[in-house]
Amino acid sequence: MKLESALVVLPPDTARRLIGEAVAALPQLKRAMANGRIIIAGGGTTRHVVRALLGEDPGHAAFAIGWIRDGEFCETPSTGRGPGPYLIEESHVSRGWPGPLLERFDRGDIYIKGANAIDTDGNVGILLGSPTGGSIGSALPIIYARGAELIIPISLQKLVPSVSAVGNKLGQRRLSHATGAPLGYMPIMAGFATVITEIEAIRCLYGLDATMVAAGGVEACEGAITLHVEGDGEKLEALLKAIHG
Repeated sequence: MKLESALVVLPPDTARRLIGEAVAALPQLKRAMANGRIIIAGGGTTRHVVRALLGEDPGHAAFAIGWIRDGEFCETPSTGRGPGPYLIEESHVSRGWPGPLLERFDRGDIYIKGANAIDTDGNVGILLGSPTGGSIGSALPIIYARGAELIIPISLQKLVPSVSAVGNKLGQRRLSHATGAPLGYMPIMAGFATVITEIEAIRCLYGLDATMVAAGGVEACEGAITLHVEGDGEKLEALLKAIHG
C-alpha cells in the first residue's frame, strides 16, 4: 500500500453530499432500513442523507423548516414546503409528523437530525425556533429512554469554540433582541449521539484520515473547509475523483 497525502477544499454542498453518503452507508442504518424504523428530519445536510439512501432529492427550501438567510433567523417559505420528515418502517417510506412512528421506536431504531454547531469536544448545538422544541424536542426523551440512536450529520463549517459556553444565554423569551426570530438552544453532549462530520465521512467511505486545516473562501466556496487527507494512494485518488467529479 502506497501512502500519499493531499490538501483538499470541500465546498459546502460537496461536504454535505459526502456526509450524506457516509450516513447512508452506516451498517446500523442499513439494518434499520430493512428491519427497523428510521426518521429523517428536514435540513440542508439531512437532505443529502435522503438522496443517498432513497435516491430522491426533497429539495432544500422544501425539506428544511428554518434557515439563516439574508442576515436573519427565519422559516423557509411555507409555499412549496414538503409534507415533513421521512418516515421509514421496515423499508416502507412515507412522510409526515413523526410522532406515531416515534411511539413505536425501539432499540436499534434511528433518528437523523442536523444541527447548527459543533465544538472540538464533539458537543453539538441545535437552534430551536419552535416554542415546544419542534420534532427533536419530542424525539429526544423517547430516543434516550428506549435506547434508540440519534445520528447527527453536520459540517465542520459549523465549528464553534464551545457549545457548553452558550449555557443559559439563549431562549425565545429570554432574548431582548434578535436579527429575525428569537431562538432557543438545545445542547447534545458528546457521546449521546453518533456525529458524522467530513472527517468521519472520509474515514467511513474511503478509509482515509483527515485533519481540518482551514475554513472559508469566496463565492461558491464561502463556508468551505480545507482538509489534509492521507492514506492509501488509490483510495485518495477515488476521493479526489468524487470531489471533483
